[in-house]
Amino acid sequence: MHFGQRAALAVLTATTLAAVLAGCSGKDPGDTSPAVRPGSGTGEFAQIDAATRGLVSQRVAWQAPGSLDVEETARIGLSIGEGRELTDKIETLLRGTQQTPVGEMRVGPSVRATLRGSSEDVEITPSESVNASTGSDVQMLFTWLIKAKQPTDDLQLTAHLEVPLSNGHVITHEVPLSIQVHRTAKFTVWQVLTNWGTWSAVVTSLIAVVGWLVRRRRREAAAEEAPEPSVSSTADAVV
Repeated sequence: MHFGQRAALAVLTATTLAAVLAGCSGKDPGDTSPAVRPGSGTGEFAQIDAATRGLVSQRVAWQAPGSLDVEETARIGLSIGEGRELTDKIETLLRGTQQTPVGEMRVGPSVRATLRGSSEDVEITPSESVNASTGSDVQMLFTWLIKAKQPTDDLQLTAHLEVPLSNGHVITHEVPLSIQVHRTAKFTVWQVLTNWGTWSAVVTSLIAVVGWLVRRRRREAAAEEAPEPSVSSTADAVV
């Protein structure tokens, strides 16, 4: 084989090999853009990571009474951030409540809050909310009206927070709260009246039992008072 033929064969082989390699990599041989390697910081997780860089850590605290009476309506609130306007709103809307710090959370300019609790234990009504934030100076307040339905040492409430990101994803936080609920005389009377059917059945049963005991006692007393026949009278009867 001549040298020219060998050179042409070598060029053809190299071209074919390059085409095969390009086909395996899914890339056009003429494309000079760098290849994407796994773990290079691209894709959905990278987008979330980039979006969360704009979030800021802020102080979160509950504003709620230390305890409340059953059937009493009270306002509670959850504050995010700090500032004079936020403090003024707390003093206006939540006067007389106690502050319970929760910690710090990363939030953005928009936060959605929902208060959750068992429908058997409490009624929840959304109330006023405040967003006086400017830039990284976050001042948010969410309030709700709650009405406990029954006394308990541990009424469980949970604030569900949603922080939407710029890429459409949402970060969520769960913030629990526990409140003691006291029994009142009014509630006790109401319980008795509403459960009158049960109580009347119990009273009827007790009356029946007492009546049976009284009748039994009377029969026993009558038996003890009856005279016993004498020996002489029995003998006369035999004769």
